[in-house]
Amino acid sequence: MKKTILLVTLLVSSLFAEIEWMEYSDAVIKAKKENKIVMVMLSKKGCGACDFMENIVLEDEKVISEFTNGFIGVHIDIHKDSIPSDLDYFGTPTFHFINANGEKIDRIDGGKKVESFIKKLKEVKAH
Repeated sequence: MKKTILLVTLLVSSLFAEIEWMEYSDAVIKAKKENKIVMVMLSKKGCGACDFMENIVLEDEKVISEFTNGFIGVHIDIHKDSIPSDLDYFGTPTFHFINANGEKIDRIDGGKKVESFIKKLKEVKAH
């Protein structure tokens, strides 16, 4: 009975899995401790591509699964939040990938479809 309850709990929680966003400074510390990659999403309100990434791509269960196995998320609104000085952008969304040593290892400018985003996450992890 306990195994059944545990299985049901895990199944239900996986149905509602989502990317957990953190503050940049906390994410950098956690990445170093857990040897993960920080993905920083720079976006702004009213950006169609940002909305697509937030509501479609980053909500996709395959993306979430790939993301949770090696990444820590930081979401920064360029009009509301402070942007770390080494993270630039030409437009939104812009994604920066920073390794556990604090080095920028890759970036995405603009939105991507689910399959392309998953491919990029795998490439970044393999870096």
